[in-house]
Amino acid sequence: MFKKEALIEQEGISASTGENIGYELGAKFVKDYCDKYNEAGAHFVGRNIIEEILAQPGCIGIKIFKALNEKGEKTYVLTGVDQQGLEILEITTVSPDGSIINKEGIVADRNPQKEWFDSVFISNKL
Repeated sequence: MFKKEALIEQEGISASTGENIGYELGAKFVKDYCDKYNEAGAHFVGRNIIEEILAQPGCIGIKIFKALNEKGEKTYVLTGVDQQGLEILEITTVSPDGSIINKEGIVADRNPQKEWFDSVFISNKL
């Protein structure tokens, strides 16, 4: 492994970042947040846009930003991330005629419900 790759992995930026923490710990994390901030909710993001983000050249993961939309409502903004931990904001591709073009990377939001779900961690286990 190159020194640069080791540094990136040490900082937590790699395709293997993240793990399954299970229902109990996940529910505890959500409850602890709700208790501390007196706030609950979730934001849904569909599979298609997640797959589009991950399919971008060089994308190793997704960065999720807390944000406010045009109406001042809570939302998230998602971007692809490269191996250096940088947001993928521009992609170089080959057009159908063979020319090289630059296009914008995907910066995603727009839940069709346009709102947070006012709920706590819901599961069929309850």
